[in-house]
Amino acid sequence: SKPANMASNQCPNCLVAGAEMEIVYTIDHIPVHSTINLSSREAAASFPTGDLKLGFCHRCGFLGNTVFDTTLQAYSAQCEESQHVSPTFTKFARELAGRWIERYGLREKTILEIGCGKGEFLTLMCELGNNRGIGIDPSYQPSRNTSPAAERMRFIQDLYSEHYASLEADCILCRHTLEHIGPTADFVQMIRAAIGKRTDMLVLFELPDVTRILRESAFWDVYYEHCSY
Repeated sequence: SKPANMASNQCPNCLVAGAEMEIVYTIDHIPVHSTINLSSREAAASFPTGDLKLGFCHRCGFLGNTVFDTTLQAYSAQCEESQHVSPTFTKFARELAGRWIERYGLREKTILEIGCGKGEFLTLMCELGNNRGIGIDPSYQPSRNTSPAAERMRFIQDLYSEHYASLEADCILCRHTLEHIGPTADFVQMIRAAIGKRTDMLVLFELPDVTRILRESAFWDVYYEHCSY
C-alpha cells in the first residue's frame, strides 16, 4: 500500500503539508546496491543504477533521496553487509550490547530485531543476556550462525511488514536499517501500530550520525541504499 518511491520534494519524515525539501546534493547513475557480491566483471558493469537527489527539510532536519525507488533493489542472501570480521567493529558491538542489556534489564527476554542482517548483533544480545531472539532480514544466512544461543533464536528471511505485527517480544531492536527506508514516518508508524496498547515495550534504534557524515565529508557513507539521514 506504500508508494514504491519518494519521487517528491514532500518530506516523508515529518509529513507536514508544505514541508518541501531543498535539493542540496545530486549524483546520477550510481549502483542501487553496495553490498552485493557479484560473480563477474560483466555483472558489475551492467548492475542497475539509480539517481540520488538529496533533499533537506528545514522543518525537521531530515535529509533524504527525493527520487529513491525501492523497485530497483532486491535485498537477499547475496548481500554481504556484515562488518563483524573487524575486531574494532566487533568490540563496539559487544560493548553496545552489554550496555543496553545492563541499562534496560534485558535478561531472559524476547528481542525482535528488524533488519538483523546476518544476525550477529542479535546473537550477542542473546548470548550476553540469556535472551531469546527473533530476527527479520532477507539477507540472513543460517549457515553463518554457529552460536550455542542459536537454539533460542528464530530468523525470518523477509522484509519487515504489517504481516509480522503479531510477533510477541519484550524489545524491538532496529540497528542501521532506518537509513535504508524511504518513507521513514510510515515505517515508524507501522512499528508503533504493531506495539498497540503495550506500555512496557522497549524500542531501540541506532543509525548513522549525519552530522558526522557532513562534517567529515564522508562521501563513502552517501550511496543509494542510504536514502534517509
